[in-house]
Amino acid sequence: MLRQAAKRTRTKRAPPIEPALGWTYLSREALSRAKAQMDEESMGVRDEIGFLTIHQRYADRFFPGTSVLHTRARYAIFVPWLFEDLAGMVGPAAQRALRERERLLAGRLSDAGEAQVIGGRVFPKPSSQPPSTVYWNALAAWAILRPRPDGRTISRGQAHGLLKTVGSPIDDDGQPLLSFEPPFVRLPDRPSNWQSGDITLRLKKAEAGFLRERLAQLRGNGGRELSLLARLVRTEAAAPAEMWANETYAIAGADQGPLVRAQQAASLAGIGRAIYDALLERIVEIDDKRDISTRHREHLGVILAEQGPIAAGLDIAALEADIGSLPAKLLAVVTATRDWIAAGSGNPVALSDVYTAAEARKGPRARLAPTPNGRARRLEWSSDEHGLAGPLHYRWQQVSTLLDDLADPE
Repeated sequence: MLRQAAKRTRTKRAPPIEPALGWTYLSREALSRAKAQMDEESMGVRDEIGFLTIHQRYADRFFPGTSVLHTRARYAIFVPWLFEDLAGMVGPAAQRALRERERLLAGRLSDAGEAQVIGGRVFPKPSSQPPSTVYWNALAAWAILRPRPDGRTISRGQAHGLLKTVGSPIDDDGQPLLSFEPPFVRLPDRPSNWQSGDITLRLKKAEAGFLRERLAQLRGNGGRELSLLARLVRTEAAAPAEMWANETYAIAGADQGPLVRAQQAASLAGIGRAIYDALLERIVEIDDKRDISTRHREHLGVILAEQGPIAAGLDIAALEADIGSLPAKLLAVVTATRDWIAAGSGNPVALSDVYTAAEARKGPRARLAPTPNGRARRLEWSSDEHGLAGPLHYRWQQVSTLLDDLADPE
């Protein structure tokens, strides 16, 4: 059942009612798989070699609770408000009511001219990834959603149940018959236009202060140090121009070294993706004997010149100390790619075996494989339509938007 729930979380087209999507508790492993899939899909790539492992681990270390599906900070307050508005409802009725409230919110935000509305593109249809799905992990990580007694994240169904319990009958002395903490911490007051009228994604000052207080306490690196996100929030400034800006390094504290390695790994992964695409073009042309452009092979030279000097300095042992041991085949790819960059060859053919072995984890979907399945998968691949490879971004665009929202409330 858990696998089924995780699979539904990843599905882009969802049926009108999805009981397993939010109402069944997902294990941490299932959530991690779903999160990685969302990262992959939102980045517009298939992660053939496994570089998104590096992306996700560094992003989770630096920016806990964030997701590539995040848009604006105010959703982290909108979602708890929506749940509290439905206090007293549980089960399928609560699910349907929440889905409808999220759908209507998307319409109101779109009518107000907002451009980063979750569900705005499909309105008046409901979104398959509504705000309560997209931000649920953030609410837990940012200590807005209280954990279960065992420390795990409560499900949306459990949150509705707790909200109903909070309003339980009282005894003759006016005391609740049963006492439970509500699922959410005390939230900022709702604005007068919360239920109807124009509403935007710009934070109010009290809302920004509430989120800043929560985010400023976030820990990274196993809880031993303040996270980079917490340090950035504490500056109360808009986002630096880029993740690798001097302002970022100046406040990074214990994350200065990992930040350097994260940039090196981002560059190496960008080159690695370009190597994969170049190898694929070559196989199509030479082994499959089909006409194909040299677009990705030419791009390999460009990205190698841009990112190679950064990637060549990567200390792989230190990288694993930062984010944990890499899977064996990914480690082999990272090591071979760094050594290949340092050697200055420029010809990716020497990396064919290690890249083919790493992609084998895809089974029959692997494209580099010299098999009938590999040939069939290559027939589905279009060099001209496939995006050019670039470095990992560690969700910096989403983090930048979050910081800018906090720095500019109304």
